[in-house]
Amino acid sequence: MQHLAEQILTHAEGLPEGAPIAAKGLLHLGSRAGVDQALSRLAERGELIRAGRGVYLRPIKSRFGTRAPSVEQAVEALAAQRGEVIVPTGAAEANALGLTTQVPVRSVYLTS
Repeated sequence: MQHLAEQILTHAEGLPEGAPIAAKGLLHLGSRAGVDQALSRLAERGELIRAGRGVYLRPIKSRFGTRAPSVEQAVEALAAQRGEVIVPTGAAEANALGLTTQVPVRSVYLTS
């Protein structure tokens, strides 16, 4: 029998890159307190990245080291998971539409 942390990592490996891992979605593996504790410990060890309260991301491992998934992928996956509309604002959207060459330094998103 696997430990809860190993089960969570196995579940996370089956998800696409940038997909959020929510504590609510892992309740079939154990109690809420146990899942929260396991996620916290995995984040401390660097096996998961804490993106927000109860939301974690799996880091991408390559031959150059580990990195966080792209912000766009994480935002799209989070929007799909929660059923919300999340869109970039201002200069980021103008750049995506090709209206300007200005690239914003900080990503800002609006949500429903």
